[in-house]
Amino acid sequence: MGYVKLKKASGFDLVSADNVGDIKLDTATTGDSIVIQYLSQCKVVITAGTGASDNFVQADVDKIADAIDVMNGASGKAPLTELSLPVTGVTMSVLAQPTS
Repeated sequence: MGYVKLKKASGFDLVSADNVGDIKLDTATTGDSIVIQYLSQCKVVITAGTGASDNFVQADVDKIADAIDVMNGASGKAPLTELSLPVTGVTMSVLAQPTS
């Protein structure tokens, strides 16, 4: 499994580079975040700070996409990906499962 290392103010967080379905900038949140959706019906939300001015930009999404391209399906040491702002949170959740 390949992972992407995201630089935080202190240390780093890991996010999976495998089975990614979508990466996008979420401007609907206070402080724009980055959302990675996986084919396994999970998503990761990457945040910076807590204020309305703590916004990631499209270039940050592109950096993550480039890092995923490098690590997808690979193993070994992941390069450290530094975004325009320090990452303050990485949360994972399960998307709603379809009902039959």
